[in-house]
This record gives sequence, C-alpha cells and structure tokens, in this order.
Amino acid sequence: MIPMHLLLVMTICTSVGTAILLEKVGKADLDAVRIRLEEEKAKRLLLENDVEALMVQVEELKRRFSQISKDHNASSENVTSIRASIAFTATLSKDTTHIPEQTVIFNNVMVNEGNCYDSSTGRFRAPFHGLYIFSVTILKLLSTHVNLLIMKNNVEIGKVFSGTTHSDSGSVTVVTVMEKGQVAYIKQHSSEEQTIHGNNWAFFTGLLHAPYS
Repeated sequence: MIPMHLLLVMTICTSVGTAILLEKVGKADLDAVRIRLEEEKAKRLLLENDVEALMVQVEELKRRFSQISKDHNASSENVTSIRASIAFTATLSKDTTHIPEQTVIFNNVMVNEGNCYDSSTGRFRAPFHGLYIFSVTILKLLSTHVNLLIMKNNVEIGKVFSGTTHSDSGSVTVVTVMEKGQVAYIKQHSSEEQTIHGNNWAFFTGLLHAPYS
C-alpha cells in the first residue's frame, strides 16, 4: 500500500504536469491563431491591392470610353460636314456644238462646294468613297437632237436624250457608288455633231449623298 504522503506528492506532480501541458497547448493554439491572423491580414492586404488596381483599370476604361464617345461624335459631325460640303452645279453659258465622243464642258460654275468639279475639263472627281447622285438636264437647239451619256471613268451609268421637236428637253438622274479618285462627266453619244442650247438652260449637277468608311 502506497503511503499517503507519496500519493500526495504524485497528485501534486500530476497536477503540475497537466498545468504545464495545458500551458504549452494553449501557447501553441495562440501561436496558430496568431499565424492565421497574420495570413488573413496578408490576404486582406493583397485583396485591397487588387481592388485598388481594378479601380484604376475601371477609371482608365471610363476615360477611354469617354474619349471613344467624343471621337465618334466628332467623326459623325465630320461625316455630316463632308456630306454637306461636296456638291456642284454647272451650266452651259452659250450654245455649244460637240463632235462624237467629246466631253461636254459645263463652264458656268454656280456651286462647287469642295472644289471637286473642274470647269476646264467638265469632270467631277470623287474625294471620298461613297454614294453619289448626278443629274443632267439639256435643251436641244432648233431641229437638232441631243444624245448624251453620263460616265463614271470609262463606264456608262446613264443616258439623256432630247428629241427633234422644237424646244425639246431631256433630263436624267442617277445614283452610283464611287471610289475615291473616280471621275464623273458627260460626253456626246452620237455619230454626228450635236448642238446644246446654252444660256444656262443645260446643267450638270452632283453631290455626295453618303460617304462610306
């Protein structure tokens, strides 16, 4: 049988050991919690940095979108300005006789917005790729007849004719797509000479209806 005093010593030792063990376990838990908190803090800092970076990107995207909107509006205004500024009307100031295949030169320029019509050659040169409208009106002189073609480069895109009766007139309007640099003009289309009545009765007009990108 174990003496009472030895049991008391053993009990005390066991209690002290348990306390030391609990102290060690508690310290380990606290260290683990501290480490976990430090890890969470580091993660939070990383998230905050990511959020700040995203906010910077959002502001940059807003700035770019605003600039694109301004550029688009400016482009739309420019397109509208271009559409409004390309147009011409020219007439014949006097009676003019033309030989076969000769270009009709409408010499009296009334409107020439954009300066794309050349009154020395009778040709309009397209400054932009786009949809264009051309119109021609002629008045024959006395008993002659007049037969003309609207040309785009070397391709026929329209015809106009005035008959043999007195003061007969003819007109035609065409819509065509032109590439930048292509030319439109009117030429005589007959095997014999033709005389067009001048005095501004005959005219050639054209305009850019819609520019294409």
